[in-house]
Amino acid sequence: MLMGRPMLDPEGGARCRVSIPASPSRLAGVRRAVRAYLRGVQDEVADDVVLALNEVATNAVLYGSSGGQPVEVVVHVDDGWVEASVLDHGPVSPLGLPADTDELRAGGWGLWLLRRLVDEVRLERVKLGTRVTLRRAIRPAGTLAP
Repeated sequence: MLMGRPMLDPEGGARCRVSIPASPSRLAGVRRAVRAYLRGVQDEVADDVVLALNEVATNAVLYGSSGGQPVEVVVHVDDGWVEASVLDHGPVSPLGLPADTDELRAGGWGLWLLRRLVDEVRLERVKLGTRVTLRRAIRPAGTLAP
């Protein structure tokens, strides 16, 4: 997978797919690739998605993938939404936190921050590891979230 190149998805549409080694030094490249992909989206929405995605990718790098396993990021825009997901290949679920909690890990503000930047946050254990999916509505300028 090429670093951050928007690729035509077999299911239709263009998606930004990025796969990086689990190294903090690679996070800046993820931010640049996703920001470039979201070039046509309102700045406020793109900025919020990039910040939220960076938080999730940082956690995946620091606490998720291990043993040389990559962190995979997919972003796409469809039907008025930006959806971004981060998959790590960690062996354990994210501290047993349900997706609808505001409880935080010791010292962490991640879930609190995510819920203020995007409309939906979903944490799920999948066959390959843990996937966090973020969704943010693209609203017309000046429209407030419900």
